[in-house]
Amino acid sequence: METPIKQEQVLAWIDDDLVESSELIADEAAEFNVLVEMSNIYIHIIRRKPDGPLLIGQQIEYDDGIRSRIQELSEAARSDLISRIRETLTATPVVYGFHDRNGNNVHFAEVHRIFLEHRIYPGSIDQQTLMNGLIEVWKVMRYLDDIFTLIESVEQ
Repeated sequence: METPIKQEQVLAWIDDDLVESSELIADEAAEFNVLVEMSNIYIHIIRRKPDGPLLIGQQIEYDDGIRSRIQELSEAARSDLISRIRETLTATPVVYGFHDRNGNNVHFAEVHRIFLEHRIYPGSIDQQTLMNGLIEVWKVMRYLDDIFTLIESVEQ
């Protein structure tokens, strides 16, 4: 049986050239939860169970203004927007979901936040896979963070 990766090992593997900061976050539902900041984007590295995978992820929450703009798009423009977003999400090794305020899965037109998660399973965890996972989640977060530009591109 593989020895579970400890939080100390995860912290040691974080590349300080790419990550501005990292800190342990109190989380009763996890063995450990490390919050890292990469270029002004915050991403969690979590292990929920002693023998479970590392979960690298975050939720990006949209304010009322963005949600209103999404809902006000024509059906064709909204379909174009979701196609662009899904293309990015499916090209990246993440699990994603469109959630409402309570965390329930919803259609994109009703989205309050987008949940992203990359999993690294025991036996395949090393510094390279950890940093690759962080970078993949960061890239998607950066893309989704600029949703104003995406909305404007489908409105024209």
